Amino acid sequence: MPSAERPPDSSFPDVDPQNVKSRPDNCGVTVEIYPPSTPDSTERLPSNAKSVANSPGRHSIKSSKSVESLPAIGAFPLGSLRITEPKEDLDPDTPLTTPDVMEPPSESKHAFPTGGDVLILDDLPANFTVGCDTISFSTKKSFPGFRDIPPGAHLIWVAPSEMTSTRSAYWIVTPEREEGEQAEVYVKQWDKFNEVLSDPASHAEERFQKERLQQIYDSLSPYQLRAATSGTLLPPPRQEAEHLPSFLSNETIWSQLTSAIHPGLLTRITGQTQRSWQVTTTDRVAGDENMAEEARLYATSKSQLRFTFPMDAPLISSTAEGSQRTRQALDPTSFVLETLENNAPDGRRPEDLVGELSFAFLTGMHLGNFSCLDQWWFYVTKIVFRSFDLATERPQLALQLIRTFHAQLVYNDRYLEGDVLEMMPDNAKKLQKTLVTYKARLNEKLLALGEYITPRQHAVGEAFAALESWLWRLGWDLRGEYVRSGNLMLEDGEIVDMDVTDFEEEDERGEYAPMVVELDNSGHEAGSVSWDR
Repeated sequence: MPSAERPPDSSFPDVDPQNVKSRPDNCGVTVEIYPPSTPDSTERLPSNAKSVANSPGRHSIKSSKSVESLPAIGAFPLGSLRITEPKEDLDPDTPLTTPDVMEPPSESKHAFPTGGDVLILDDLPANFTVGCDTISFSTKKSFPGFRDIPPGAHLIWVAPSEMTSTRSAYWIVTPEREEGEQAEVYVKQWDKFNEVLSDPASHAEERFQKERLQQIYDSLSPYQLRAATSGTLLPPPRQEAEHLPSFLSNETIWSQLTSAIHPGLLTRITGQTQRSWQVTTTDRVAGDENMAEEARLYATSKSQLRFTFPMDAPLISSTAEGSQRTRQALDPTSFVLETLENNAPDGRRPEDLVGELSFAFLTGMHLGNFSCLDQWWFYVTKIVFRSFDLATERPQLALQLIRTFHAQLVYNDRYLEGDVLEMMPDNAKKLQKTLVTYKARLNEKLLALGEYITPRQHAVGEAFAALESWLWRLGWDLRGEYVRSGNLMLEDGEIVDMDVTDFEEEDERGEYAPMVVELDNSGHEAGSVSWDR
């Protein structure tokens, strides 16, 4: 191409460019010019030029606008300019400067990307552990992110190492889209100072990452990672895998776990109103009074995670009285349905109980958040398997809860290194007792329906039978024929009488046994002290 015409060295004739100087306090807007001392030099100066006092032959030119009034440099907003490498095939005669006036870029005929959502991990250092849903792997160099993320809820987390005590993550929800519809691009940046995955430091940084997506798209890892690319091997099929329900297969288990997680649910739990929801190891659930001391050391002042049923709140309606309070204490079904259906101004629905159960489990296990795990234990032992009437009154909800709990145990055994049941043995023992009671009550209620049982109610019984069959491999016997009392031979041969207290509450024994008391004329227990009398 023809060489570009060389501009004149100075916009003023006969002015030596070497003698053009700028004042350091005005960024080049005001300049002092030292022209050759010619008689007619003053005539060639612009009309608005003024001579400097006590400096014959020296002239100063001032801009009509101040530096502060400049909203941009050229055609780009402030904070968006970056230093880039020139292309190797660049014509040497092509000027490297950009004109002040640029034509707007022409829009692409086709939206990009269209294959699935994209999540870019900006400034992520090397030697990190990265997780996305069911897979996790270690990186030897900076990992750029994921592409082709399919519809559904997804959890992407990072950690400085496999053994680190803190992890940070984001929940995202990809909606169903029409073919050719433009996908969403998420940009997350590693904050080196706070050591947490966060939003980009500026909108300019986020915009820059999105604009260069076509350049880095091929380097992003597809969502469906394989062992050859990720270094993560899927677990070998077990002998009992062929007997498991279809929703527990490797292809569908994540969908089963997250089918009830939606943007409204994530916004209510985290309190974050945005397109992605941040969670970390140090997040604390509101109402958790038994948080580990180690976790308290890393607790932050950020907003707490809030669930529909806090751990420190009773599962009894404030308006319930008399026998209704007693029934809700033994079976909180009516209180649960009243909370989810009647008192839901924020759009809460019964299926959100399933979503909260999954959120607590996945966030707790993947990020090591013990506060979320405490909430999960509270749900399974106090609500899910204590709400006996759900199987007959809301069989679809009961079916989803049982299947999701079953999928969580299988997912824990198949994909996670730690065992949620072994981490908290006391809670595991309490859960086993709860399931024994639930099985007995479920059988009673379904048998009582007789020929009037619906297909949904029958499906609840089949779902729990599949769960019971899987728990049998752990040595859990959920049959109701348990020994309440008997004789036990000690190591020295002595035989003693034993009384099992595990199910005193269910059998109304011990401290739960009914008592006959004498009432006074006012209906209170005789001999009791009351400040109301």
